[in-house]
Amino acid sequence: MESGYNLPLLLILAAAAAAAWYALDYFWAPRLSPKEPPLLPHPIPYIGHILGLLRHGTRYYQMTSAKCKLPIYTLNMLSGKVYIVTSPDLVNAVNRNSKKIAFNPFVAMLGKRITGHDEGTSQIVQHNLNGEHGPGYVIDVHDRIVASLAPGKDLQQTTKAMLSQLSAYFEALTPNAEINLFEWTRYTVTMCSTRALYGTENPFNKNTKFVDAFWDFDHALNLLIADVLPELFAPKGYRARMELATAFQEYFENYIPAKSAAMIQGRYSENSRYGITLPNQGRLEVGTLIGVLANTIPSIFYTLVHIYSDPGLVSDIRDELETSGFVGTPEDISQHSGLLAMPETCPLLYSTWQEVLRVHALGAGARYILEDIMLDDTFLLRKGMVVQMPMAVMHSDVAAWGEHVEEFRPRRFLKQNSTIKGGFKPNFTAYRPFGGGASMCPGRHFVTLETMALAACMLSRFDLIPVDGQWNVPRQKQESLATNVFPPEKDIRVKIATRKGVGASK
Repeated sequence: MESGYNLPLLLILAAAAAAAWYALDYFWAPRLSPKEPPLLPHPIPYIGHILGLLRHGTRYYQMTSAKCKLPIYTLNMLSGKVYIVTSPDLVNAVNRNSKKIAFNPFVAMLGKRITGHDEGTSQIVQHNLNGEHGPGYVIDVHDRIVASLAPGKDLQQTTKAMLSQLSAYFEALTPNAEINLFEWTRYTVTMCSTRALYGTENPFNKNTKFVDAFWDFDHALNLLIADVLPELFAPKGYRARMELATAFQEYFENYIPAKSAAMIQGRYSENSRYGITLPNQGRLEVGTLIGVLANTIPSIFYTLVHIYSDPGLVSDIRDELETSGFVGTPEDISQHSGLLAMPETCPLLYSTWQEVLRVHALGAGARYILEDIMLDDTFLLRKGMVVQMPMAVMHSDVAAWGEHVEEFRPRRFLKQNSTIKGGFKPNFTAYRPFGGGASMCPGRHFVTLETMALAACMLSRFDLIPVDGQWNVPRQKQESLATNVFPPEKDIRVKIATRKGVGASK
């Protein structure tokens, strides 16, 4: 009987594959020192862990961490190693060594792939990244953003601007109307946040098609980061990025600083001072939108879902809002004299928001190793490699959060929980939705205020009733490796009901 296979050809191909594999192993694959964190092997060498990440996203780190149960371990990925840190104590050690295990170089490496800016801009961005010779572009821009979004006059003004934009969208929620809750949140927050930051001349306000364009870009981030023929393998995301960049170039060509928030004024000032051209300012601004929208909108959605799915929690938070005076229209709440102190005066709502992030922030904080270092005097980390600190692993650590770690507990972060008899005091080093150390997210105060204020506005006026009769918290759909809170796999359709005793103006 004749075989359908050409045996000599198969042998030649097998020998060639074996030779290529051996060459890859000998010349390219990184060697592991006995002092480095233990290696977690994969049945498919070199690319197995990469395939795992592409398939499962950052949830893959939960899978590998559950398999080896180590405070730190190593994954081999082609030409580099990734050190996975799961211990809060070792996370602290990483934070203490921010000059040698740095955040900025990692961001700069990804930045060009995310935004598509040119080589000249890349050189400006990468110069003096870690402050080796005084400030550089990344440090100066970061400092301006931190100053503009820290609790104070600028943050209050930006939050008030966002709330003033929100009023029209709440007035449009007529009784008995039905909405898809994530779709409504996505559109409303995008429009209100971009107007608050960029003013009414921003691209989204001129053409609402950019709402969908941004999410096409966000959904394609992994393929854009891979940077392998993105126009071919991620055409919608690639086109969306180009369209957004061009629109923001035009925005900056006609830019009037007084019409935008302090954060945008600061970015524009530093971009101009460092000589970044307007086309590249437009490209960089597309990257800024990730921080403004990509994590914020799913976070707000899940906050509303968790609150409204618990009638007792709805009642208790409404009582808290009444007591603190955070009730009424978005305009009413924007004029509250204690707006910046909302996390302190509404502790249950704030604790619920923190618990939403503990449960739903599934990203990973990343650092780039600038020189060989002994972490915690125990583990050797090699120069040129990457450290990843997966949030989901630490946010689900029983030692850090107690035996009920898998449950959503809105009161988990209330201060009295750690002082009452039998209470459990969480390990807050394991809480990392905004990163940690020198690289804490500068937008954390703004997103906290806009989330809490939007929830207060919604709870003041409306009940939300799921059309299918039952609240189900949807699973998150893994999106990009560059974001932390992913959108839901399924939307929730809800009916709007005006609360009893609430007038048309409330």
